Amino acid sequence: MPKEKGSISPKEAVDVEEAVVPANDEEQSEESNPKPTLTHQPSFFTDNRGNLKVVNLVVRRPCTIFTFIIVLCIVLSFLLQIIVFRAAENGNPFTVPENEFDVSDERSIQYDSLRLAQEEVEEARKLKERAGQVTPKQSELADIMYWVFEAQPSNEAGVFGSRESIEAMKDGFDIFLEDSGFRDFCLFDYQQQLGPNATSDDRECRAPLSPLTMYYASSWDSEKVAAVIDNLKVPGNIEKFNTLALCYVQQLYCDRLEGNIDPSDAAFAMALGANITSITSTWDMKGNLVENINQVTELASYLIQIDVFKGFVDFGFDTEFTAENPVSKFSRGIIFWGGPMEDSKQGSEEEMEKLEDSEDDIRKDYIKENYLEKMDEQSKKSTHSTIRSYYFMTAIIGDVILNIVTKDATLAIFSFVFVFLWIRLNTRSWFLAFVGLFEIFFSIPVAWFIFTVIFQIKYFATLNSLAIFVVAAIGADDIFIFMDAYKQSQYHLDILCDLETRMSWVYRRTGVAMAITSATTCAAFLCTLITPLTSIQSFGIFAAVVIFIDYVLVMTLFCTAVVIYHNRYENNARFGCCCPCGTVTPSNTEK
Repeated sequence: MPKEKGSISPKEAVDVEEAVVPANDEEQSEESNPKPTLTHQPSFFTDNRGNLKVVNLVVRRPCTIFTFIIVLCIVLSFLLQIIVFRAAENGNPFTVPENEFDVSDERSIQYDSLRLAQEEVEEARKLKERAGQVTPKQSELADIMYWVFEAQPSNEAGVFGSRESIEAMKDGFDIFLEDSGFRDFCLFDYQQQLGPNATSDDRECRAPLSPLTMYYASSWDSEKVAAVIDNLKVPGNIEKFNTLALCYVQQLYCDRLEGNIDPSDAAFAMALGANITSITSTWDMKGNLVENINQVTELASYLIQIDVFKGFVDFGFDTEFTAENPVSKFSRGIIFWGGPMEDSKQGSEEEMEKLEDSEDDIRKDYIKENYLEKMDEQSKKSTHSTIRSYYFMTAIIGDVILNIVTKDATLAIFSFVFVFLWIRLNTRSWFLAFVGLFEIFFSIPVAWFIFTVIFQIKYFATLNSLAIFVVAAIGADDIFIFMDAYKQSQYHLDILCDLETRMSWVYRRTGVAMAITSATTCAAFLCTLITPLTSIQSFGIFAAVVIFIDYVLVMTLFCTAVVIYHNRYENNARFGCCCPCGTVTPSNTEK
């Protein structure tokens, strides 16, 4: 029976159906296991499939590379501890801030050359003059303790406006003056007249440089002070006294006086000078607080206008303090520390430096054990209701700065805890959160090692400690970028043929983006090189190095951690066990 045109027999239909079925299976197989597409040409950095060779190595040896990077970070941190911290002066790795100069400026070079030459000449002259001589005990200035006082905003009367404020300032000096052990460290007053059989131990400590010596004078003649103030209030008397005082009070430059001096003017100058000298001779801070503190303040407001006596008062009052405005919002004072601690025969320069270093250590230890806690208490805002106190001392400045940095570092713990929890929330993995925190934290010591040991930059400012907050933010941001690209990669079927292809795609997508942002941030910090301030330059360079190291660790350590996470933790592979640390076949990507 002839077939109709366009029809097929049952046997042919079966053959066609059998032929179609394999074709459908092949298409389904291609959809579930896509063949890799060549997105990049083979090169020195890529293999025949266009994948990055370095990523292929990470995928094939994740735990080896992971362990190597962690060990390297720990070793560099250990070397930093040995090379920098242990070799630091007094255990303080930070550079003690001093005068800031532009080291490349011609004026700075000239100043440094002059200063170094002067120091060398003075030291050589001192050694020559004192060769074989004995330096009396505590006759030379070894250090100073500097107090600064500020009136609280609510204290409109200023730091000398009430007995409470004055007594509060005196508390800062009493920390030392009321301690019997301070006598072993103070600067002796060698201008004090002693008997013929007196020794150095009979001398008294030099009085502090402070306006409080006026308010706590050993004696106070109110009538004499009132007479002096009345004399100085007369218009023209201050100018007249300033003209005559050098000659008739201090017997200096009398030949420079022009014209004939009226005998009455000369008598006026001598009498007023004698009265002021008598008054100031009892300013020793050994008495009780003067009853009429307003009279003391008024006297100071006039003495500050007299050339030969202003040195007694102008150091402790601010620039706004005048007779018309007898209110000082600030004051300051200095306590003097002496050396050597025993009569010392002049030796070589090396011997004297060794002696000074030894005494500095003894002095610092004594201050830390006996005074530092009280000084901190005095400087607390809540200690006094009318004033704020601040202190400075060269011997302990390194320890104080280190203590401040340590306290600030403890505050950084809260930042790190927040960053850690946010990374955990973003990555949904405790493992990646710990690795992320590790690479952020270790960016600091690794960068410090490069900054100090490799770059040989010796100036490490305390400002550099702020880089920890910078890297905490930027490091977390880099991790989020990397993880977002990794999560997005699962929706690109053309790269899910194997983990090497997938991670190469992630590496390229995030590496360029993070490199651009890190480079611009580094460039912004390196712009601080244009400033003449050394501490700012140091911070800018260090912050740039920290950001660069953070970028390197994200692209190496964290990338390797993501591969381990993919193999061992994602989808609970191997029940979350990370040992042994080889690759998983087939990987989660291939599945």
